[in-house]
Amino acid sequence: MASVEDHTPPGVRGVHETAPGVYSITSEPPPRGALGRTLHRLERLLIGPPLASRRERRERLSWAAALAILGADAIASSVYGPEEMLRMLAQSGLPAIATFALPIAAAIVVLLGILALSYWQTIEAYPNGAGGYILAGDNLGRMAGLICAAALLIDYTLDVAVSVASGVQTASSAVPGLAGWRIVLALSALALIMVANLRGIRTAGAILSAPIYVYIFGTAAVIAVGMFRWATGSLPPYSPPRAAEGLLAQPTETLGLLLVLRAFSSGAVALTGIEAISNGVPYFKPPEAPNAHRTLATLAVAFGALFLGIGFLSGVIGIVPDPTEVETVHSQLTRTLLGSGPLHAIIEGAALLLLILAADTGFADFPRLLSLLANDGYLPHAFAVRGARLAFSNGIVLVTVISALLILIFRGSVEALVPLFTVGAFATFTLSQAGMAKHWRRRRVRGWRWRMAVNALGAAVTTLVLGIVVVSKFAYGAWIVVVILPVLVFMLHSVGAHHDRLMRHVHISSADIARRQLSRPMRHHMVITVGQINRVVLQAITYARALGAQVEAVHITDDLATCEELRRKWDLLQNGVPLVILDSPIRSYSGALLRYLDFIQKREDPHTFVTVVLPELLPTRWWHPLMHNYFAWRLKWTLLFRPHTAVTSVPYEVRD
Repeated sequence: MASVEDHTPPGVRGVHETAPGVYSITSEPPPRGALGRTLHRLERLLIGPPLASRRERRERLSWAAALAILGADAIASSVYGPEEMLRMLAQSGLPAIATFALPIAAAIVVLLGILALSYWQTIEAYPNGAGGYILAGDNLGRMAGLICAAALLIDYTLDVAVSVASGVQTASSAVPGLAGWRIVLALSALALIMVANLRGIRTAGAILSAPIYVYIFGTAAVIAVGMFRWATGSLPPYSPPRAAEGLLAQPTETLGLLLVLRAFSSGAVALTGIEAISNGVPYFKPPEAPNAHRTLATLAVAFGALFLGIGFLSGVIGIVPDPTEVETVHSQLTRTLLGSGPLHAIIEGAALLLLILAADTGFADFPRLLSLLANDGYLPHAFAVRGARLAFSNGIVLVTVISALLILIFRGSVEALVPLFTVGAFATFTLSQAGMAKHWRRRRVRGWRWRMAVNALGAAVTTLVLGIVVVSKFAYGAWIVVVILPVLVFMLHSVGAHHDRLMRHVHISSADIARRQLSRPMRHHMVITVGQINRVVLQAITYARALGAQVEAVHITDDLATCEELRRKWDLLQNGVPLVILDSPIRSYSGALLRYLDFIQKREDPHTFVTVVLPELLPTRWWHPLMHNYFAWRLKWTLLFRPHTAVTSVPYEVRD
């Protein structure tokens, strides 16, 4: 390719002509003012310098790092999943724990296997990545896709809140004095995770990798020690938390089917992160699908072994969840088998970091789902825009804010948040697996019958579990999600319908239609707002006259007697722009201008386009906006919603 002469003016940095009419912008403009420079340095310190779009593939994850980012939620739920299962059983006393802990844990692991096999097929069918929203929308219709999207948004948000709250609970297991600072610690952890994700997904993966592997191997070692001591009959004595002793002495519920179902549905919350791998296939390094399969298999095996081991040992030892949510079941198990020494501190420290950082699954998938919805017209386009570090920054900030509100509302209680968590997750499981079953039936590729059977089984089982969760957990908070879910679906559907109608109105079907619209004459009338005659106003007049439109100046007052001097000075200028005085005795200056614009358009033509020119002082210090341009700012907001009206600010710079 022939070289292109660069016509960039001297002194302009970051702009280079790469082809005729094509310029490469490689840097941002320098910040203005001391405050602007300070904020810019702070942003660079926290988030880092911008990344070019071509580096997107370099920011992707290996399968080992992806296990930390996308599998952290599932692995971390092996901490609070068994605990919530045992919490339900403990209401009927120690015999219920000893009898049902292992069978319920085994049932949950079987369900895990069904889901893992189903999502393995999802990755194979959609190698470019597909969450429940895409699966349900492609195969079951638009409304099913929206229901799945709404359920996922709820699920991811609660995932963040539950993970952080559970991590803080683990911290209080080691240092009970932290229990009173639960909310402050949770909000601080949220802020740190938000900053890590704003820096980019690869940075977040590097932060997460160490804790998750320390937790996996450390907990596996604890389970191995426990199994050996159980097999040899040398299990150590167990000391329950003081708050749990009263629960063991006086059970609050009779053991029955409903209690067992509640225990199963509480433990099944641990499965809520299993779909994150198929959702996040685009985050993997090439080859994406094989790396996603490897990560999913590792996740299923590791999580299943940990969950089953914790459930079995908790049952044979008789571990009881702490009603005050100070010490976790995981901590009690580790303390009982290894003692309260350095190994206990290391493993619980890794669990603490993992649980807090497991919120990163929600931080990875929630913004990506928002971007898909925004691209399809169901949300504002701002959620589809990548930030300076190639992350969906607006979605990251939104999930942080919503999760913080949930932590504040529910006082950081894992027990209160978990019932809300499960409904959205299993609604997503059901719709996505049903969508995959229909996908195989429609495509009829080789082996489609057994593939369809696997996904149909997954849909049937998750539908059954969803029913169990709704019935058994309805009074414990699941009703909140049952109410919010249709409201969120209605909102998404309404925004999407509005977007469709808007696109039909503005769509151009042919070049002839575009040329006819461009050739249509347009009447144009410019109005300059004038408070007094000064350099700011004179520059606005010069600008308006350069455009060649019909121009007039408008001065609004509530005292006509003061306008004679202004008119005399205006006439001396002989600038060719007439001055109109608007008398507003009720001092409604914005209202008076709007009334006059109505008058102009009715006098000339209802389709006359009016441009309001606002002379403004250009702020050069952080406090200048507090002192100047008040009337202009009010007018901009008022005129924003007026048809056939444009607003032009003409800044005049004064260095102070």
